[in-house]
Amino acid sequence: MQKDTKYFELYRSLQNRIIKGEFMLGTLLPSETELKQAYHVTQPTIRHALELLVNDRLIKKHQGKGSIVLPRPVGVGIISFEGRSVTSQNDDLEIQTKIICDPTKVSWPANPPFIPTEKELQLDVYQLERIRTLNNEDVFFEKLWIPNVQLDGFCTLNFNNNSLYEILASLYNITIKSSEQKIWAKAADERISTLLNIELGSPIVRMERRLETNIPNINIYSSLWANTENYLLYCIS
Repeated sequence: MQKDTKYFELYRSLQNRIIKGEFMLGTLLPSETELKQAYHVTQPTIRHALELLVNDRLIKKHQGKGSIVLPRPVGVGIISFEGRSVTSQNDDLEIQTKIICDPTKVSWPANPPFIPTEKELQLDVYQLERIRTLNNEDVFFEKLWIPNVQLDGFCTLNFNNNSLYEILASLYNITIKSSEQKIWAKAADERISTLLNIELGSPIVRMERRLETNIPNINIYSSLWANTENYLLYCIS
C-alpha cells in the first residue's frame, strides 16, 4: 500500500489551482525550486506530482522552460456536475456521496458493455454502489467494478463523502489516464426511479465508462444513471 501521500497532496493542490484559473492557459507553473520553497517538499515529490498533471493533460513539460499550462481536456471521463445557475467552482453546491453497497468481491458481469482484459479476468473484482447528492437532491447512481490489483484493506475503507479516485491514487498509486464512454437516453426503471426519487419512466442519462488506469491492461468500469433535470453533466480530468 502506498503510504507517501505528499506528492498527491501537491498534485491535488496544483490541479485545483489550474482548474480554478489561478494558472492561466499558456502560462508557466512555478519552478520546482519555487514549489519546493512554497510547499516544503522534496524534489522527487514535486516531480511525481508534475507527472500526474502531465498524465491529466493539464500541463506539458518543456525542456529549459518549465511546466506549461494546457487547455483543460474534455472527454477524459471523471464525472462532475455543475448547477445551471452556479459558478464553475460550484461554491454554492453541497455535494455528498452515499455508499449504498460497500466494496464486495463479485463475479465479472455477464455481457458487459466493455469486455474486461485477459489480465483483469484473472483477478478478483470489487463492486461498489454509490449515490451522489447535490443540495440534498439525488442526482446520480453509479455501480463500479474495480480489479483487485493488490488493493489491501480496500473493503475496510470509508468511501462516504470521500473521493474514490483520490483514495485509489493516494493509497494504491492508481490514477486515471483516459476513458471510453457509451451514452444514451433511457427511461428510469423501478429501481433507478426509487434510488433517484424520480417518477417511473422519467428520462435519464445512462453512461457506461471504461477508465484506463496507469497500470497496463487494468481498467475501472462504471455504470452510471444520471438525472440531469436540474444539473448539467460534464467531464473533467
